[in-house]
Amino acid sequence: MNANLRERIRKRVAYITGAYFIWMAYMLLTPRPDIPPIGFAIDFLHLGAFGVLGIGVGIARRNWTPGRWRVLLLLWAVGSECLQELGRRFLNTGRYFELVDIFQNVVGILLGLEAGRLFWAWTQKKKDDETADNGENRAS
Repeated sequence: MNANLRERIRKRVAYITGAYFIWMAYMLLTPRPDIPPIGFAIDFLHLGAFGVLGIGVGIARRNWTPGRWRVLLLLWAVGSECLQELGRRFLNTGRYFELVDIFQNVVGILLGLEAGRLFWAWTQKKKDDETADNGENRAS
């Protein structure tokens, strides 16, 4: 993948991730939908929602170290639960602050960030391999 295409993809993922973040904040302040419990101790909705956010940031991040993004997203994982509690008290959303949800948010963020980082590193490695192959073919 050439650098120009890679940068265009990164920018588009950054815009989509920003929109997804705003959508998540909006959803936290709307009434809770009636979703029947799945029956597992793990809430896959939390893992998935925060994992997608982590993947987007893992791909789109630039200029900041992974540690800074990790801290920022972990603050969002905790802050989102606080936002839910404020929504329950002032907007009657039916959402609650729960420590288990914070744990699941954090796990989703960390897994998503790592998956996005690995994907981006994998595409960079493929680019480096293609460049090395082209150099060998030209030398022949």
